[in-house]
Amino acid sequence: MEIPLPKCKTHKDHQCEFYCLQCDAVICGKCLVNFHNKHGVEDLEELCLSRRKIIATERETVKNAVSLYQHLAKEIGAEEERIKEKYLIVENEIRIHGEKLEEAARKAKEEYIKRTRERKIEDLKRLEEQRETIRGNLEEARKVEQALPESLNTCEGILSFKVGAKILPEVPKLQKIEHPEFVPNCDYLQEMVDKFGNLAI
Repeated sequence: MEIPLPKCKTHKDHQCEFYCLQCDAVICGKCLVNFHNKHGVEDLEELCLSRRKIIATERETVKNAVSLYQHLAKEIGAEEERIKEKYLIVENEIRIHGEKLEEAARKAKEEYIKRTRERKIEDLKRLEEQRETIRGNLEEARKVEQALPESLNTCEGILSFKVGAKILPEVPKLQKIEHPEFVPNCDYLQEMVDKFGNLAI
């Protein structure tokens, strides 16, 4: 397919048949003789045909590249959806696992509180038993106190006391009740956090 050659801008009645390499311009035969006779030139039609082949090859290359990029863009879009779906699944698995640990921790907390409250009831009961014993002994001691003569300065007062009539109850020793303590196992807690699971990313 022939390529229509342009008219010369300098010589309107002439057709451009050459391409001046030095001036990067299309010229006619008259321009070549008058102004470009010492410049390197190429046949314009041959140059255009040659470059048209190069452009056609480049166009095909670019067309293939565009098609490939479009395909890759679709793959990236599909991969984005797969990644979002997979991360959603992983986040859900982490949440479920965390909820199980929270439930286990809640049950452990409730069990420890229950045992603590049961022990508190036992300790308070023991303390109340001691209080009752002390109260009873206190009453007995006051009775003995009342039986003692008010005055020790007269024979009558001294002789009014019947020796052995009242026996003072033995003062009991208070039973020591150990105060409770709770020492959290922080090392285990950190270990549990460290061993929460394996996240491969």
